[in-house]
Amino acid sequence: MKLTRNPVIASVFGAGSVAGFLDSGCQLCILANVSLHELEGLLQQLDRAGKFTFINMDACSGLGQDRGAVEYLKKIGTQGVVSTKTAMIQRANNLNMVTMQKVFVTDRSNLPRSAAALEQSKPHLVQVMPWPVIAHLTEGEKRSLSPFVAAGFIRTGSDVATALRAGAKGISTSANELWDQAGHQPS
Repeated sequence: MKLTRNPVIASVFGAGSVAGFLDSGCQLCILANVSLHELEGLLQQLDRAGKFTFINMDACSGLGQDRGAVEYLKKIGTQGVVSTKTAMIQRANNLNMVTMQKVFVTDRSNLPRSAAALEQSKPHLVQVMPWPVIAHLTEGEKRSLSPFVAAGFIRTGSDVATALRAGAKGISTSANELWDQAGHQPS
């Protein structure tokens, strides 16, 4: 995956933000808050530009928990999906899509439940939110959430470097000034 060359995944909210992403050096995005009728055209546009696109199923109306949503996304050319829902990740895995399961770590008590869900769904990547919590996890806890992408409150280049040093394979951010951090690895 393109994360080795560019650890930044753009969080693109709405069709109006796609142009800014296309103008950036960033190669991966998570597309959210897009209406169902716009989705196929946007995916084609992003694909023509050589961009890898994850669709955030939980943040696009008309997808959510619908059983046919993953099949629809595959049919229109979606390369990857993001969801908090284990069943959606499992369906996408069965269709050979790249999967990222979103996990909210609000306190240590929800870590075992999250780890069990990840063991069941086997996503390719885990989006851990909010990223500052990573500094408070043990190495074993990080392994149970790996490979992970840090997300939430990443605002500076220093945040990117810190998250990568903490073990993140990448970061996702809506801060478009970070989308051009292509290939900038921490020292």
